Amino acid sequence: MPACPMIPRLVLTATLTTCMAMTATAQPPAAPAPAMPAAPAMPAAPAAPPSPVSAIRNKLSAGDLLSAESVLEVHREKNGEDGQWLVGLSWLARGAFMLGDMDRAERYAKQVRDECARRMANGAALDTAHDLEIALGAAIETDAQRLERTKGRKAAVQMVRAEIARYPGPTTLQLRLHKRLNMLTLAGTPAPAWVTEDFVGEPPPALDALKGKPVVLFLWYEGCGDCKAQSASLARVLERRKGSDLRCVAITRYYDDPPKRAAEKARIDSVWTAVYSGVGPIPRVISTASMITYGVSSTPTFAFIDRKGIVRRYTPTRLTEAELDRAIDDILR
Repeated sequence: MPACPMIPRLVLTATLTTCMAMTATAQPPAAPAPAMPAAPAMPAAPAAPPSPVSAIRNKLSAGDLLSAESVLEVHREKNGEDGQWLVGLSWLARGAFMLGDMDRAERYAKQVRDECARRMANGAALDTAHDLEIALGAAIETDAQRLERTKGRKAAVQMVRAEIARYPGPTTLQLRLHKRLNMLTLAGTPAPAWVTEDFVGEPPPALDALKGKPVVLFLWYEGCGDCKAQSASLARVLERRKGSDLRCVAITRYYDDPPKRAAEKARIDSVWTAVYSGVGPIPRVISTASMITYGVSSTPTFAFIDRKGIVRRYTPTRLTEAELDRAIDDILR
């Protein structure tokens, strides 16, 4: 019998592969899965209208109150008298005061306060309507400044104290009103004792325990950029007085709700360690009551207390190193 020709292994493998591919291709296609109905598209939430405040502030910084009024008018035409309109109106009151137009300052502040009263009568709450709280606080501060200029400090103090009694909350409004009161009254009076509700590090001393020593209060917030920027100059002025009996105490408060406060306390400590290492491990008080008493609506705030326990200077603002030096020299005498 004739010999069978030998098929090279490579050719055989290729042939088998081709056959398998053809067999696989020849299989009937799988039935397509039933199409799922498309989920209805959710309508996009309308974007909040842009705030007029930046444009108003730019106009006021250029001394152009009339253009600032026009900016707010256009916002109202487009968006109505919304929360941002109310805040913008409070900026017109502030701007009129800064530019010396007492009549407009009084009129705009009254308009803001009347509108806030109307909204609260209709159910709006200061602790949830943030625009309402900001506008009301600005209007009260403007009225206090205007009264101080036109009728004297006593009239302004009486008005602010009445407003503090009228609005026991929210905390942010109380901070603001106490700041204005302190700017009118705190310098030259005995320093209020701080209350240690909580603390970081070693237990802080009471104010009485520091009697006879000059004290710098650094009232701060761990997320505050101005506070962090102040840290280096504060560290340097304290280092230059290392051999003196000057004491520095830092005070902050909890900003988060109670369930989050353990994490917030850890964050306060870690930020201090990372940013304020040059200042050192000074006493660090956590106290909302003390922040209200010292009117810390803006951070940092400083209070400079002399050896007799009298506040010589109260500054709710960031300071240059030269200003820190001058204030500390004053209480070291």
